Amino acid sequence: MKHILFTVLIFGVLFSCKESSEMEFEKDGISFTSPASWKITDQETMSNNAGYFLSVERDGFSSSGLLTLTWVYDSLDLSYWLDLYKEGFMAQFVYKNSDLIFEAPVSDVFNNYNTIAVNYTVSILGVEHEGLIHVFHGYNKTIAIVKQEAIEDKDNNRVGFDIIEQSFSLDENLIE
Repeated sequence: MKHILFTVLIFGVLFSCKESSEMEFEKDGISFTSPASWKITDQETMSNNAGYFLSVERDGFSSSGLLTLTWVYDSLDLSYWLDLYKEGFMAQFVYKNSDLIFEAPVSDVFNNYNTIAVNYTVSILGVEHEGLIHVFHGYNKTIAIVKQEAIEDKDNNRVGFDIIEQSFSLDENLIE
């Protein structure tokens, strides 16, 4: 009887840990591919329909790959938008006592879109993480993309982050 229960438990664990499949995301003229082994974990319209937020995370118990995408239906000053993000990070409980350090903003590119970007480092529960915040304008929107990962997981996350970035696009024909 113990062997049967153990076998059923093992099969249950194996089949419930199925890797997520590749998925196409599209909303308001913004699209990208969420790679296999990554999944969209949160998405919501902002209050007063001011914009949209979503997060994509790498599957797995000890995985650390995280990408968030936020846009507002307005043309905000990019330095202001970036400062709002930095202030938001510093106000979050998980980052308050975590040695969060932001580098100086620089000009950068996210899949052919010119951005202002800032790298940051943070220690979360003793695990060193790196992150990058991109902000840019795109067809009546101000967009922010945040990539964050544990340094020890960089090799495991690289392909997924590359798929998201290389597939990211804005529909230039969409006029709101």
